[in-house]
Amino acid sequence: MKIGALFALLSVITWSVNSVITRYCLLNYDINILVFTSLQIFSGGVALLIIREPVTTQNWKSGVKYSWLYTWLQIFRNFFLAAIYLYISSTETSLLINLEVIITTILTYLLFKRKPHGCDIIGMLVILTGIVLFLLSLPEAIRGKIAILVVLAAFASCIRAVIVEKTTIMSPNTTTRQKCGISGYTMFWGGFSVICILSGIALFEHFFAKDLIDLPLSTLYLPKIKDIINPAGLISACLTGLLITSLSTYLYYATLQSATAETFMTFRAFQPMLTYGLEVWATIYYFAMRPDLNTKDFILAGVIIFGSFLILIMPPKRDQKQYMTN
Repeated sequence: MKIGALFALLSVITWSVNSVITRYCLLNYDINILVFTSLQIFSGGVALLIIREPVTTQNWKSGVKYSWLYTWLQIFRNFFLAAIYLYISSTETSLLINLEVIITTILTYLLFKRKPHGCDIIGMLVILTGIVLFLLSLPEAIRGKIAILVVLAAFASCIRAVIVEKTTIMSPNTTTRQKCGISGYTMFWGGFSVICILSGIALFEHFFAKDLIDLPLSTLYLPKIKDIINPAGLISACLTGLLITSLSTYLYYATLQSATAETFMTFRAFQPMLTYGLEVWATIYYFAMRPDLNTKDFILAGVIIFGSFLILIMPPKRDQKQYMTN
């Protein structure tokens, strides 16, 4: 349990660090978010392949198909989160993304027939109330965009968690580094594929369809040539992918192997506070990182975190192994 708690703590710290650094890079270096997230996944895959352990042919065949789905969901999740960072702080994002607690509970009930406790339902209602009120407190011009992006990011994250649980049940003896090897393969080729597609779009726009990206199609965040070859974007994305995305993936799998859901959720509930501290510290280097929170925001943040703790205090059923999605 001690090692599980350590992995859970390190996992949440890594998530917070990643969110703050990603937002800093996006705001400070004028980076295209599609290019940035794709390079992060690609370079993260490289690092995971370096630390991989050999895996049996049977485990490879059974795991790689789910790993492809996991990788695409991770790309979508990272992209949606990066898009949110363009509008609000990492702290606010970490609060709103608690929507995944509600979505996960619904998905696990539908897929695994795990009924939520009464305290879980109360906690979910409290979280949902806090999230809705927090969204309503945002400027009207960005409220709708953020709501859509939060829902999409939460769905991608929750489906990803369900996939990890399913593969953990199917292959309980697969080690963390073996899982990293499988994920590293799909992350490498998945990220590389997206980069090639984005480069093709940028080249087509540059040579055959000038100003295409300046049309309403630009709402899809499609890149231009200058975005593909942006040195700051290339270096920052590859470094964060090699050092943080890979570490986050490793810790995610390691936590699943050795920690219960309630242990993980104990630390997960503190993520917004940790993110806030890191973001305030980052303000020293780049003022635009400052979280613009008022008294009402802090109260609503407290409501969302309180809802998480309501779910946390309900003990799990003792006859059932607890996974991350419980």
